[in-house]
Amino acid sequence: MKDRSENAIAVAPKRQRMAPQERRAHILNAAQGLFFARGWDDVTIADVLSEAAISKGGFYHHFTAKEDLLDGVIERFTSEALASAEAARVATSGDALTRFNAFLAESSRWKAERAPQIRFFVDAMLRPGNDLLFHRISDASAAAARPILREVIADGVAEGCFDVADTDLVTETILAWSIGRRAVVEMAIRTAEAGYLDAATDLLDGRMVAEGALIDRLLGLPQGSIALSNPSEYRLMLRAIAGN
Repeated sequence: MKDRSENAIAVAPKRQRMAPQERRAHILNAAQGLFFARGWDDVTIADVLSEAAISKGGFYHHFTAKEDLLDGVIERFTSEALASAEAARVATSGDALTRFNAFLAESSRWKAERAPQIRFFVDAMLRPGNDLLFHRISDASAAAARPILREVIADGVAEGCFDVADTDLVTETILAWSIGRRAVVEMAIRTAEAGYLDAATDLLDGRMVAEGALIDRLLGLPQGSIALSNPSEYRLMLRAIAGN
């Protein structure tokens, strides 16, 4: 008669074999689900180990800290947003400006539809004392966006649609504005949470209109060419983030 230990071995499930990249994605899936459901502060590495059903060794083979999980989730989320926006740009006929505006419109639409998930990033970035997380999120997002934005601008220069002296510098300048947007975004969210959704939308839209005007100048375009303003999508996003 077999003892209990032998029976336990007989029925114990085998560890699922995965390629390294597949296992890394599996861990990120677990972390992302937990982060979106509970928030940054209420998720531990132990929670991720349990959710992903992996050992500490398996985790540390791919990540060195909880913050590395955040980087991976940000990179994935940003890459998905950019892929959707880029698909819209490629599918749009017309000159580089028309395609760029299609890219921007799809980016706004995609974010508005995923506002509940974006709330996680907003909470992590704007919570007092979380400056390091803010910079991690900003840096990871910029790293993912940089090559696509540079390509968009380079295409416009090649077509003679954009008049740019230094494509790399213009790319970096536009990305830097997204970091400087922090105070306005925080004020808009707090205003929406207080029940003033119209005022919150106006705050965010005013900032984006100003950025659009500056991008027009950087790209050598007539004022009003870059359609960065999208108040209806901002309203939907702010409503979902504020939970009202």
